[in-house]
Amino acid sequence: MKMATGRSHYATFYLFVFMFVAPASMFTDYAWLDALGWSMTIILGIFIFITGVVNVQEGRQSFHWPRVNAKLKSVRLQIQTGSKGGRSYSPKITCTFIVDGQKYEGTEYDFSSSYTAKEKAEKKVTEVKAMEPLLVHYKPEDPSINVIKPGLHFVAFLRLLLGLAAVVISVMSWVGYISY
Repeated sequence: MKMATGRSHYATFYLFVFMFVAPASMFTDYAWLDALGWSMTIILGIFIFITGVVNVQEGRQSFHWPRVNAKLKSVRLQIQTGSKGGRSYSPKITCTFIVDGQKYEGTEYDFSSSYTAKEKAEKKVTEVKAMEPLLVHYKPEDPSINVIKPGLHFVAFLRLLLGLAAVVISVMSWVGYISY
């Protein structure tokens, strides 16, 4: 499950391999490479869908997770610039907390990835700086999964939709219902 949700280094390795297989399968005439490319795309779609399911479940459950006081180490605005110049913003948070004598690090404000509006992300940074006490909701089975503000967000449902679309379009293309 950790690989499917991107919480494993193997997920990064899978994406690295996919980055080479997908273009190679599109621009060659090898049937085995086409099959590998479509198979990997289907698996990627399944992984994205599973991530969406897990995000929805964790978002719903996070309201009922235990809370613990955390110590804020740093908080700042992180800016990501896309290849076409578009920007997204996210609060970059680092805090520590202790559960059952073990120290954990928290990095999530909420379960959304980032914001397109700089003001919205800046508001989250200001909010975290002002929180006294800073409370972190943590998953009882795995406190390394934690969040400051629990709840569901649009990105979880978007992952469900994108994952399903990747699987359906890949299968339809592979069997010949969609041709390029």
